[in-house]
Amino acid sequence: MQKSFRRQVIYGFLIMVFLCAFIVVFSLITTHNMKKIFFNTMRDNVSSLKAAEELELALLNQKGFLENYFYSGDPGWINKLEEKKTAFEDWLNKATEAARTPPEKEIIKDINLLYKSFEGKRHRARQLYSSGKISEAKNILVTDMWAAFEALNKKCEEYLRINEILIEKTENSLQNNFEVMMILITVPALVITVLVGSMFFLLTRRILTDVEHIALTARKINLKSMGGRVSTVDLAVEMEYLARSINIMLERLETSFEYIKEFSSSIGHELKTPLAIIKGESEVALRKERPPEDYRNALRINIEESNRMIRIVEDLVFLAKLDYNPDNIKKETFNFIPFFADLEKRAKTLVSQKQINLTVSFPEAAILIEGNKLHLSRLFFNLIQNAIKFTPPGGRIDLNVNREGDVLKISISDTGLGISEEDLPRIFKRFYHKEKSQPESSDSIGLGLSIARSIATYHHGEIEVKSKPGEGATFTVNLPVYHS
Repeated sequence: MQKSFRRQVIYGFLIMVFLCAFIVVFSLITTHNMKKIFFNTMRDNVSSLKAAEELELALLNQKGFLENYFYSGDPGWINKLEEKKTAFEDWLNKATEAARTPPEKEIIKDINLLYKSFEGKRHRARQLYSSGKISEAKNILVTDMWAAFEALNKKCEEYLRINEILIEKTENSLQNNFEVMMILITVPALVITVLVGSMFFLLTRRILTDVEHIALTARKINLKSMGGRVSTVDLAVEMEYLARSINIMLERLETSFEYIKEFSSSIGHELKTPLAIIKGESEVALRKERPPEDYRNALRINIEESNRMIRIVEDLVFLAKLDYNPDNIKKETFNFIPFFADLEKRAKTLVSQKQINLTVSFPEAAILIEGNKLHLSRLFFNLIQNAIKFTPPGGRIDLNVNREGDVLKISISDTGLGISEEDLPRIFKRFYHKEKSQPESSDSIGLGLSIARSIATYHHGEIEVKSKPGEGATFTVNLPVYHS
């Protein structure tokens, strides 16, 4: 698969979106779990702490009742101690249920054992008090039960300290979990940032490398070496498209520069001769006094050469218009048969001046083509005049029109001098002349066939030529038939 910057950017964007979505989901799940753990832990710790505090409060109440009995000797405090027994047992059950950790459970177990011992002593003291043995009951209350209260109170304080330690540990654990969660969120975020930054850095470097390669190639191209092209090997799709566009532009520029060079060289070469003639005739006329007829002859020659230069310039401008700015030439759809019949009439006038026989053959059915009548007339008259020029008096020229499928073939054949095999590839070149020894080519500027080929190309057609020296030549113009 060919590389594409657009595809790489899309893939990178999708990866970034996926990683961001993963981080968001992971963060939500982690936060939810942390929240759940926090609430459950705090609920348990608060429950245990509350149970421990209430248990201690209930124990202190009972201890207070016992202290009041010691100071006042009022038996009512013993009754109140009995009444608070149920409340203390309820708080002890709640504390037992709230215990979660082994240390808590161990402390609750010890408290239960001490409380059973305390209840046994309290029950014994009550029995003695009921039987009238008050001194023995007091002795139990003062010694055994008070010692049990002190032991229970220490265990409750120890239970409170354990809960405080557990809450502190929970806070530390939550703090550590929070730090871990932040690390788990921050590290992937940094990884995403590094990956995305690296991807765009590599992508940018690749783009700039291709741009530098294109720029380096473009800097090497100048008027002396217009043949350089940007290589499209191993380029991404977008850069390959840019490189191909630049190459197409370079091809057009090379063609334009070649045309300018050819035009400058040709026009300089062709205008040099008539200018030299004009200069020479003028200098000869001015060297000494001459008869008026000599001056008129010099002026006539100058005018002829001036007209020749005008024709050269006009023909070159026309060729440039056909080859490089054909959009300004308008086309129309018309029947070729009447158009060619008009060409036949004018051709008869031309051949009659040289006593050449002309035969014409074309179908009667209408044949539509799309083109410019004025330029097509110039195409065919250039070929006809060329045939007349190189056909001796008494010769023959044949004009034939045939339709073969979607192609209209118009042939101009003559019985003239013909064209040698080595000259055939060069006759359509600009300013090409046959041997100057032939009088027929002396007044030619060598642009007629070049103009004819350019007109045919503009009409999406072509010109074929067949010839042998001494057997004449046949030029065939192929034009596309118009379909409505």
